[in-house]
Amino acid sequence: MFTRRRVLVAVGLAVPPALVLSASAWYREKHRPSLPAHTLGDLTGKVVVATGGSSGIGKASVQKLRDLGATVINGSRKDGSLDLADLNSVKEFTSKIVEGGRCDLVLACAAEIYTDQSQLSVQGHDATFATNHLGLQALLSGLTDELKPKRIVIVGSKLARQGLIDPPLIRSSNGKALNSRPPPFSPVKHYADTKLCNHLLSRSLSLRSPSSKVLTVSPGMVDTDLWRNFSSLYQLVTFPIRYVALRTPEDASLGVVYALAAEEIEDVPSGSFMVDGKVEEWTEKEKDEEIGEQLYGVCKEIINDAKNK
Repeated sequence: MFTRRRVLVAVGLAVPPALVLSASAWYREKHRPSLPAHTLGDLTGKVVVATGGSSGIGKASVQKLRDLGATVINGSRKDGSLDLADLNSVKEFTSKIVEGGRCDLVLACAAEIYTDQSQLSVQGHDATFATNHLGLQALLSGLTDELKPKRIVIVGSKLARQGLIDPPLIRSSNGKALNSRPPPFSPVKHYADTKLCNHLLSRSLSLRSPSSKVLTVSPGMVDTDLWRNFSSLYQLVTFPIRYVALRTPEDASLGVVYALAAEEIEDVPSGSFMVDGKVEEWTEKEKDEEIGEQLYGVCKEIINDAKNK
């Protein structure tokens, strides 16, 4: 009886995790990327400026672009060439690219989730906002003004649909607060806020820079080191589900490279939102041109303030 009871307890403990992992495996199979038939162009002689190309989706995408013949200039905090959270670093990196005189394609892949709401950038802006959006706008506006790249791909997220932003508050707080969401602080919701900023930036750039095709790509749910700032316990507990259920960076890079290099993209309008090679509709908040212009103007002012200090 004792042995049988122990067996029943063991089975009882094992069944829930087994069900979760089975459901996770089913989810992953159901959400594997399936792109339309396409032809990737020869990128020999093309210069790609990338951010976040040292890990995760960016690293996998950069390798594919190099395989297509591209010369990739990777801006990364990891190798010391670019820290998007530091506007001085962004200015220096952008100046070097402009001095080189060539930028055909841009891949904006760098992202961060800080779990500490008080974490600030070098210039005193919210660290997640500075890394994911403010530095990105400074970089892209500099490149589009000077070099007019043919395609710009911003890696976004469907989480942006949960985002909230208040441009006047962003201005009055000097980039320390993005909205008036009540506590408790949620790092994931805050990340969603910055992704909404990215999506609005994509729309604004498509109008401001008609010579560049600007696209936003959702790579799906991906297991990357984006979670590295979460507690060790959180990472340990979620690891089995993330490993089994979520896409790999290599899977996620397929849609990113499609947007950058597929010949079929010629027919896709600038300012589009793409998922696995297909255009999806923006939500009302993502395509709000008035808010997008307010956000662009506010961020431009904050960037200029930092330059003048």
